[in-house]
Amino acid sequence: MVVLGKQSALLKTASVAFRSAALAVLASMASPIGAGAAEKAPMPPKPPVTWIASPNYDDRPPGTEIDTIVIHDTETPGIRLARTIATHFASPRSGVSAHFIIGKAGEIVQCVPEDKRAFHAGPSLFRGRDRVNDFSIGIELVNAQTGYDPFTDQEYAWLARLVRYLVARFEIPTNRIVGHHDITNRPHVKRDPAANFDWDRFLVAVGGSPVDNYARAVENPVAKRPRPM
Repeated sequence: MVVLGKQSALLKTASVAFRSAALAVLASMASPIGAGAAEKAPMPPKPPVTWIASPNYDDRPPGTEIDTIVIHDTETPGIRLARTIATHFASPRSGVSAHFIIGKAGEIVQCVPEDKRAFHAGPSLFRGRDRVNDFSIGIELVNAQTGYDPFTDQEYAWLARLVRYLVARFEIPTNRIVGHHDITNRPHVKRDPAANFDWDRFLVAVGGSPVDNYARAVENPVAKRPRPM
């Protein structure tokens, strides 16, 4: 009986030791997974840009977070190059600018640093906040705004790359990516981007969904106004 008692105690001790070792192995296997899940995905790289600086910008109001992206088109029939539009923005007499311009071939020209306020939106309102320039980044797509001048595959591709970078850098929700027409106080004049811009294609490419397109059109009170054709 004494021998059996010793054997039973040894078996019990071994069982406890085995369970402890097994739990330690499982914990060591789980730790990297848990740590990895908590980490943010790496920030997409900023696409290559050509700088043609515009003087038409100033500082954002102190403490203002960048939380909105406004998509424009240039309303310029016959123009293909982003550089052509940037030359206009480079003139102090024009009084206008955007942070980025994307040409028909997908080339990106940057005119204003992201942390500065470009003059792209004009009188505007988005979800109860006016002066959308204060908290947004403006991107121009070269297009005639006729409704049948196509936005090229290169424009969509490089726009998506640029916006993915901006969304990650500034933590901008994809339902805060809007068109100029959605925020302007002059929708009868500012119709960009043109009606043939494929919002669903673009939003899916930047990690959003058609639901964000619905939010863009419905959640913004300004966007409820009839869109002129």
